[in-house]
Amino acid sequence: MRSTLVTAALGLVVVVSPRMGVAGTCIGPINRANVAACALAASPELVEQLAEQRAAVGRREAARPFLPANPTLSAGVARRRADAMRDTNWSLSLGQQVEVGGQRGLRVEVADHELRASDQRLMATRIRIAAEAWNGYFAVLATGERLALARRLESATSDVATTVRAMAANGVASEVDSDIADAAALRVTQDRLALEGALTSDRAQLAVLTGEPAAVVEGELEPLPAVDVPAIAPTRPEVLALHEEQAALLAKAGLLARERLPSPTFSVMAQDDGFNERVLGIGVSLPIPLPQPIGRTNAGEIAEAAARAEALSASRDVTQRRMSAELSSAAADYDAASKARALYTPERVQRVLTRLTSITEQVKAGRIAVRDALIAQQALVDQLKSAIDAREWLCLASVRLSRAAGVSLEGGAQ
Repeated sequence: MRSTLVTAALGLVVVVSPRMGVAGTCIGPINRANVAACALAASPELVEQLAEQRAAVGRREAARPFLPANPTLSAGVARRRADAMRDTNWSLSLGQQVEVGGQRGLRVEVADHELRASDQRLMATRIRIAAEAWNGYFAVLATGERLALARRLESATSDVATTVRAMAANGVASEVDSDIADAAALRVTQDRLALEGALTSDRAQLAVLTGEPAAVVEGELEPLPAVDVPAIAPTRPEVLALHEEQAALLAKAGLLARERLPSPTFSVMAQDDGFNERVLGIGVSLPIPLPQPIGRTNAGEIAEAAARAEALSASRDVTQRRMSAELSSAAADYDAASKARALYTPERVQRVLTRLTSITEQVKAGRIAVRDALIAQQALVDQLKSAIDAREWLCLASVRLSRAAGVSLEGGAQ
């Protein structure tokens, strides 16, 4: 069973390696199908976590040997002279230390728990990286839509300003109205420039996550599919990792206690004593345990491991409670975002766009005063901006809820 665990862990390292199995996923535009995979493939943090997991696999392999140390072979040769006699003495001895307290089983148990903790930490890292990629992706789409709206508004306010200037030149409108229209056009242009800078910044942030600085971002500002909120918060990888770390410390405390048992060393010996006599023998040696602080009883190490395990137990409970609260908060946030998004129906948005386009004609026809037109224009624009804000809010809330509910964020079907 334990060898199966190691094999599965090694297989997981291959499957989740950010440089394997994702070839070609980031060729072309960044979209809903590949944004998470691109972020995982480009993440140095994930590479670091994979190295930590391989280290845990190495520690598990190091705990497998049955013998605590390799056998010790000793040899000696001596030249003997007595009066006219000369002879050569030689001796050989072979010793092997043997553990009798079950230390190997506990060493393997400690390594197994550490390996499983590493697996859970790796999974938590993958989920977090995927969530960050989705948030960055939606931020780029939302800023892109805001910029498109700003450019459309810039064109509309420019038309109004041109119309009012012509009317002022013909004495139909006042110079004050002309200046107000120019000021409105300048403000909209400034907003457009700020959004162009924000879009560049958002693209740079997404490029850091995906490793594709020149990639085109495609897609619609639509949320991830709705998920069923569980009644009880799922046990997230962060909590499972703390549980395995606690179990490893408890097993380590048991191992330290077992190591206080003397491990005998058995030996066999053969020698020639110089009188052509062959001597064979066996022996056993035992270390003598002395009480603390004269000798070493691992008392301090055992106390430390037990205390750290207790601390991890408390940390695990706090983390689980925090994630339960996070699930409730994410569900409430998603519900509020859904209701806000429902306020801006496609028909309402299209009607606002139509009204925004017709303002210039209304001003030309004299059916609306210049100042009233600018106020109405700003109100319509604010409504369109709020519609984009609501859609972005729902997208980000869907990512947060999916993560809190334990739903995978890596698939391309989202």
